[in-house]
Amino acid sequence: MTRSFDPTPLDQGLVADLLDLARRAPSAGYSQGVHFLALTGDAVPAFWRITGGADWFDAGITAAPVLVLPLADPDAYTSRYSEGDKAGHGLEVAANWEVPFWITDAAMAAQNLLLLAEERGLGALYFGIFRNARLALDEFGVPPHVLQVGAVALGYRAAADVPSGSATTRARRPRRDVVHHQRW
Repeated sequence: MTRSFDPTPLDQGLVADLLDLARRAPSAGYSQGVHFLALTGDAVPAFWRITGGADWFDAGITAAPVLVLPLADPDAYTSRYSEGDKAGHGLEVAANWEVPFWITDAAMAAQNLLLLAEERGLGALYFGIFRNARLALDEFGVPPHVLQVGAVALGYRAAADVPSGSATTRARRPRRDVVHHQRW
């Protein structure tokens, strides 16, 4: 994950291509309830101001020229699962989903975006929105029932960017502790 961005704007065509490819993540029932809100220009500092993000991130991160909010629309899923080929399992009611796949699908689309950014030689950082997320969504016209699933900062890596954070201080768990076969 990139911790220091060069503020040089990204080509809008590149951002459009990345988002077009990222949206092709799996979609439960092909509900297609994942949306991306791409923020550039004046919208980026507005996002940081509303969410207080500059209080918890340094200037290297807030310099990212693009912020992408992966969004999840639960209504697209409950509507899809009320259709004839999916009906009968109670999934037309959001509370009945043990795992809300609108969140899962949006997370997979965000992962696609991160992988695509890496493939294109860009910097990227996925982060949670810890304060005023709904206020920010309202500010940018996101319908009230649509949920955020964090944010992705995108841009060119600053020349001074170096690996940091938990991945540099904590070892990855060994495969034998994570991968289980037949039984835990």
